[in-house]
Amino acid sequence: MADESLDRFRDTHSEAQQQFILDAYVATGEIPTGEAFGIEEVEVAVVEAAFSQHLERNVLQQHGLNLQSYLEHVDAADYPALRRAAAKGEWHVFHGHAQAIAAARKAGTAFTD
Repeated sequence: MADESLDRFRDTHSEAQQQFILDAYVATGEIPTGEAFGIEEVEVAVVEAAFSQHLERNVLQQHGLNLQSYLEHVDAADYPALRRAAAKGEWHVFHGHAQAIAAARKAGTAFTD
């Protein structure tokens, strides 16, 4: 369902509209919804769940983390960059971040980015 929602979004929104919505998501952490944006809330929920599941299953678990333990160590100032990486599918950003967090947790030290 997430792939279908993303495909529909790409097919029905111009590059400028896609960029506007991406920028809004990166800045606020929320994807604008409603008729004016051509995005339904249920679609956002499905896409967000799919991204979270992918992050947890394919990245964080490899480093002995789950979403909650990962987010305990993420500075809120890093959220926009992480949102942009997620939206672009740049999972290597999360791998590096998670690896550093896991190492700090194992060493019993605080993670600093």
